[in-house]
Amino acid sequence: MTKVNMSQRKIDGFIKLAEVIQWGRKNPVKFVERFFGMELLDYQKYAFIESWYKQYVLWCMGRNSGKTTLGSPFIMAKSLLIPNFQAYILAGVGSQSQEMFLKIEKIAKREIASFTGLTDIFYNETVKSAANTDGFTHNPASFQYKLYNGSIVNSLNGSFDNNRSKRSNLNFYDESGFAPDELFTTSEPFAVQNSDFRLGGDVDVTLFPKQMPNQLIYASSASSTDTYFYRKYSDFAKKMFLGDKRYFVADISSDIVINATFNGKLYPVSLLSQETVDAAMRDNKEKAMREYKNIFTTEGSDNQIIKRAMIIRNSETRPPVLVNDGNRKFLFAIDPARNHDNSVCTIAELINDENVGYRLEISNNVSWTDLEKKKKTPIKTPDQVKDFKRMLINYNGIQSADYENIERILLDAGAGGGGMNAWADGLLEDWVDKNGVKHRGLIDKQHDEYKSYISKYLNAADKLSLLSPQKLKSDMFESLIEMMDLNLISFTETYDYKGEITLPTDDGEGKKYKLTDEEILSLTNIDLAKEELVSIYKFSGSSTKVRYDLPPDKKHKVHDDRA
Repeated sequence: MTKVNMSQRKIDGFIKLAEVIQWGRKNPVKFVERFFGMELLDYQKYAFIESWYKQYVLWCMGRNSGKTTLGSPFIMAKSLLIPNFQAYILAGVGSQSQEMFLKIEKIAKREIASFTGLTDIFYNETVKSAANTDGFTHNPASFQYKLYNGSIVNSLNGSFDNNRSKRSNLNFYDESGFAPDELFTTSEPFAVQNSDFRLGGDVDVTLFPKQMPNQLIYASSASSTDTYFYRKYSDFAKKMFLGDKRYFVADISSDIVINATFNGKLYPVSLLSQETVDAAMRDNKEKAMREYKNIFTTEGSDNQIIKRAMIIRNSETRPPVLVNDGNRKFLFAIDPARNHDNSVCTIAELINDENVGYRLEISNNVSWTDLEKKKKTPIKTPDQVKDFKRMLINYNGIQSADYENIERILLDAGAGGGGMNAWADGLLEDWVDKNGVKHRGLIDKQHDEYKSYISKYLNAADKLSLLSPQKLKSDMFESLIEMMDLNLISFTETYDYKGEITLPTDDGEGKKYKLTDEEILSLTNIDLAKEELVSIYKFSGSSTKVRYDLPPDKKHKVHDDRA
């Protein structure tokens, strides 16, 4: 007997719905395939089903292995099959959590071309209104969708301090290998309450069926051994190996993705190609090992001056700056070379911030490399100087007086790279650009070698500083450590080889920005600079004197020019 009178037809309908839901809970992969129309590769099915009922889950999946593609139907199925389900999508950067929410939305609306059999079943379950015609809302603070069964899914886009005192059945941490510890310490308590707890009224709690456990899912490519993600990876894996059924870790490397099977047979088209992995290995081996082979980068002891977490904390999603589009001020730092090492130039914008004073944004990094040579040594010095002058015009601004917007040009004066005889001497004379416009030369009036040249080159601008890194190396690295600790140096976000980035917008939607080849090259070089920075160690000598250098195990594997 029930308190509500229902027809037999309605009762039969409810029983059929209950049977479908119970079948879906027992067979979530088949439910996704049949009701959402999404086919999954075998390794995705394995990770999906093993994660379905585990309380603590971690997916260490390399680039292009489909973390978001797997996480989206997982959240969709949970919210559809469990009434009054609450899930939060979280990431270190708000745009990342938004991106996963938008993936769910596109799947629901059948807007993804690679999924040819998508259905509208999930879309029909979203709660709509006159103001919200598709069931998906995009409040800048939190994207949200609601289902008729009372389930709600939110993306958390704001600052971590605002994300407290919430209740959740599932926290999904996207790209958690690169998120700060504070994200986890403030949000993990969302899911601590026992999902079986009931209290109040005349309810006999012993009659309720056992509930699905609240879950924490951490998804990312490998990061470094000093991150929160790695600590969870290590802890969860050990507990899984010891037989604790609450824990599951999936370690999906590029080899598994390239050789993925579908229903037991090798799939003819893979999500990732071997050529992509090989190219990444050539460009930046340590980064590629981390992102494709799931080899966590081992962070050093206290002797490592810049930890990867510091760089992650100070990285932001923005394209590199290749030209001056206003009255912005730029710094150039050049470490020239000819036969050995890299010949590199870093350009950074100097910003007078009303909150913190002067700070620096790394805008571009250029490596003057002769790609036709087998050993990829630098191009001829005159060609390096010629390209530097081109960039000098771009960063000063075509409509501005000579070097008006160039704060300073810092040049390594060492003999090995020809800093004085090839560079400084060659920059003294006035020069003409490709458009026939004449420009002033450059001189360092403070340098002893060039004080006698001041009267001879009266038109040369005093914008050049010739520096001896061997004398100033300790001072420069100690200043770098201090500026990084104060969060006064900003880097571009790690490039993911997708050819585009998603820029944050005021409405929270995110805007796709297609990168040019030069911008891709710049982001790749800035990433190399980050790898070099975390490879520099502090060594103490017999006296109080210290030196900063690459450790012995990296001496002939990693460069230090960009650092």
